[in-house]
Amino acid sequence: MSGRSTPGSPHSTPDGATGNATGDTTDGATGNTTDGATGNATGDASEALDPRGLLRQLAPVTVPVPAGSEVRRAGGDPRRARPLPLVVGLLAGLVLFAGVTYLALGVGAGFVDRPVLGEVVRHRLAALDGPITVATHASKVPLLAASVLVALWLSWRQASWVPVALVGATGALAVAAATVVKEVTDRSMPPATLWAVQEDGFCYPSRHTVIATAVLLILAYVLTARIASRPARVALWAGAGVLSVLAGLSRLYLGVHWPTDVVAGLVLGASVPLAVVTVYALRAGHPHARRP
Repeated sequence: MSGRSTPGSPHSTPDGATGNATGDTTDGATGNTTDGATGNATGDASEALDPRGLLRQLAPVTVPVPAGSEVRRAGGDPRRARPLPLVVGLLAGLVLFAGVTYLALGVGAGFVDRPVLGEVVRHRLAALDGPITVATHASKVPLLAASVLVALWLSWRQASWVPVALVGATGALAVAAATVVKEVTDRSMPPATLWAVQEDGFCYPSRHTVIATAVLLILAYVLTARIASRPARVALWAGAGVLSVLAGLSRLYLGVHWPTDVVAGLVLGASVPLAVVTVYALRAGHPHARRP
C-alpha cells in the first residue's frame, strides 16, 4: 500500500537484479543462441539444402567412373579452341591459296605441271588403276556419307548437336567452295590422252581433294575431343593428313588434274574446316570455345 516494492520484486533493484537478468539474457542465453544454436541451425539448414551435402550423408563413398568414359580436359582443356590461332591459320590458308591460284592461272604453272604430270602418268602401273579409281571415287560422296554417320554417332553419345553441325557445315561448304572456284577459274583439264578415267568440267581446284581434306580434318577435330591418349590424337591427325594427300595424289595418278590443282585442293580443303571451327569458336561468347 505504501508503494514500496517487496524484496525480490523485479522492480526492487532496477540496476541490479533486473539489469543482471537482462545482461545475462543478452550476453548468455541470447548470445549463445545466436552464436551456437542459431549458427548450428543455419549450418544444418544450408547443409540440408545443399544436394552435395545430402549426397555425402547418404553415400559418403567415391563413385567409380566407368572405364573409357573420361573426357580429355586440358590443363588447357583440349576440348577448347582458341579463336586467335584459328583466325591466323585461316588467313594463312587463304593467302597461300591465293598464291597458288596466281601461280597456276596468272603466271602459268605449265613449267611445273606438265613435267610432273608426265612423269606420274609414265610410271603408272596397270594393277593399281582399279584400286586407285575406287579410292578416288570413295573420297567424295561415300566419304561425305560416312562422315555424317560418324558425326551422328558422336552427337548421340554426347547428347549434343555440335559434332553433326560442324561436320555437316564443313562438308556443305567444301562442296560449295570447290564448285564455285571451279566455275570462276574455268581452267581446262589435262589432255584426255592422259586420263585413266572419264571426267568432265573444269579442274581447278581438285574437288575430290577439297572435299576429302575438309571432311577428314573436321572428323579428326571432333574425334580427338573424345580421346585422352596423346599418341592416339597425334596418330589420328597424322592419318587424316596422309589420307588427304593420298586423295589428291589419286587424282594426279589418274591424269585428270594438274599438280597445282591438287595443291590448291589441299590448301582450300584445309581452310574450310578452319573457317567453320573459327565461326563456332567466335560465336561461343567466351575466350575459349568448348570443343565438341
